[in-house]
Amino acid sequence: MMGDGKKQLQHRQKPVSLSSISYDPSPLHGVTLAQIVTHLHAEYGWDELARRVPVRCFERDPSLSSSLKFLRKTPWAREQVEAEYVKQVRREDHNVIIDEVKRGQTLNFTGVSQTKLHAALGWMLRHLEQNAQNLKLYFLPTLAQIEDVNFWPDTEPLPLLSLAIDRSALGAGDYEPGVIAELLRRGADVNDSRFWLPLLHTVDVEGQAYRGKTRAPRTDILDLLLSHGADPALTDPQGHTALAIAKAYGLRAVVNKLRPPSPLAAQGPLSSGTL
Repeated sequence: MMGDGKKQLQHRQKPVSLSSISYDPSPLHGVTLAQIVTHLHAEYGWDELARRVPVRCFERDPSLSSSLKFLRKTPWAREQVEAEYVKQVRREDHNVIIDEVKRGQTLNFTGVSQTKLHAALGWMLRHLEQNAQNLKLYFLPTLAQIEDVNFWPDTEPLPLLSLAIDRSALGAGDYEPGVIAELLRRGADVNDSRFWLPLLHTVDVEGQAYRGKTRAPRTDILDLLLSHGADPALTDPQGHTALAIAKAYGLRAVVNKLRPPSPLAAQGPLSSGTL
């Protein structure tokens, strides 16, 4: 299932570690083709990557393995992919926060605009593992500098809450819900429909993980959203509710949390006078 937000959902990709992110003056130095394709896919998703680099391996049933096989046999296509990677890395290096993260330096937010802060946090969500160390060093300090967590710059593909939910699809990763919890604490709109309702988006992420057998379903993010006022009765433009999506995927634990209470349960225990 898919939302109808004004910008397309990115394909989910496990972020790479800091050690594999290039910060050499020559972006191609010491970087493998697999790292290049993985980085571009994490940044754009296959559809946008195919638009930027219109080669067959990105346009027809794309995958990392098939793309590497095609590009290794097709020098002209590989050159286009490498050129796009160099442009992307150069853009990243113009953001001082991203550059400092790549170099493993302490972040200095002096004079950094809100647009660049949003861009840096979005880049972290797409490319860094959300483990305890990275949360402490990079994610949470950057988020603390953002004045409006509901601001959606035109340069970013998703609002911050939507992107954080989307990146929670990691399979074997080290994911912790700290970014989502902090966004909600800072006032992120749990019923924001600009991209896709966060509750529906979260259930879809869990359903995709369950269907793809990348990990067991989890309900901690669902619980966070519900505790901050997410409305299970809201629908997307096609009329889907979070409960309907959960049922379609067979997510029993999620269904149980979203199913409305029965009339008898809502009334509470019966007194002896009503028997």
